[in-house]
Amino acid sequence: MGVVDTHRVLNEFIKESRKKRLFQSSYDLQKEILCQTSDHPLKELSKDDIHSLLLSYGLFKPEAWRRAQELVTQWKIEGLFQKIDQEYQRLKREWQGPEVPLYVYPFNEGGLFHRREHENKGGVAFKEAIYLFYGKPVKKDDWKAVLAHEYNHVCRLTEKGINLNHVSLLESLVIEGLGEYAVYTLYGGAYTAPWTKQYKDEKLEELWKSKFRPSLKNRGQKNHLDFLYGSNRKGLPKWSGYQLGYKIIESYHNAHPEESLRTMLKKDGKTLLNGSSFP
Repeated sequence: MGVVDTHRVLNEFIKESRKKRLFQSSYDLQKEILCQTSDHPLKELSKDDIHSLLLSYGLFKPEAWRRAQELVTQWKIEGLFQKIDQEYQRLKREWQGPEVPLYVYPFNEGGLFHRREHENKGGVAFKEAIYLFYGKPVKKDDWKAVLAHEYNHVCRLTEKGINLNHVSLLESLVIEGLGEYAVYTLYGGAYTAPWTKQYKDEKLEELWKSKFRPSLKNRGQKNHLDFLYGSNRKGLPKWSGYQLGYKIIESYHNAHPEESLRTMLKKDGKTLLNGSSFP
C-alpha cells in the first residue's frame, strides 16, 4: 500500500482532456477516469459518490486540467510522491498506526470545505484510505501538515473502532483536535491552520457553554458539520468546533505533559475532556 501512483490516471485524464469534444462533459470524463470503484477501497460508495466526495474536499475542477498538468509535472521533477511516502512511513512508525492507501491529487482552491484565502491543500480520511489534495507550496513541505492531520484521523478511527455514522460530537471535536495538535507538535505553530487562533478564549468559553456542551452526545458525523464548519442560522461561528477541539487537546497536554500523541490517541474522549480546561 502506501502512496498510490495516481500519476497514471491523472496523465490519462489530461491526455483525454486534450482530445475532448466540445460538448463532452469534463466532469463525466474526470469521474470515469479518476473514480472507478475498483481503484478505491470505499466499498459502499458508487463512482458518482466518490467523485462528489473528492470534489467537495478539494479535488481540482476538471476544466482546470492544464493547471493540474503543471502540478503533476512539477511533482514528478521534485519526487513529491516519494517524499510523501517517506513521511507517511515515519508517522506510521511513530504512532504505531495502520497502513492504508494514500491518494494524492491536484487541489482546487475554493472547494466546499476550503474557502480560506491562500489555501493550497486539503484532505479527508477514512479507516480505509487517505485523500490529499495539494497545490503550489505556500511554505516549504507544507503538505506535511495535511498528511499528519489526516493520518492522525486514521489512527484515531482505527484505535477506537469509530463508526462515523454513530460518532458523538465530543469524539468529532477530539478527532479534529488531535489531528491539528499533531501538526503543531511535529512541525510547529507556523504549519498549523489559521483556525487554531481564530477566536479569543472568552468567545470559545461562551460557545462551549451555550452551544457545544449541551450537544456533546449528538451522534452522526453529518449532524456535526454545522458545529465544525459553522452556521450563521444556528449562531455557530466558522471553524469554531475545530478550534474548540484543538483547545481541548492543547489544554489537556499542557496539564499532562508526560503524555505523547500516541498515548493521547488511545484515551477516550471523556478522559481527554475531563483533563482539559473545558470540563
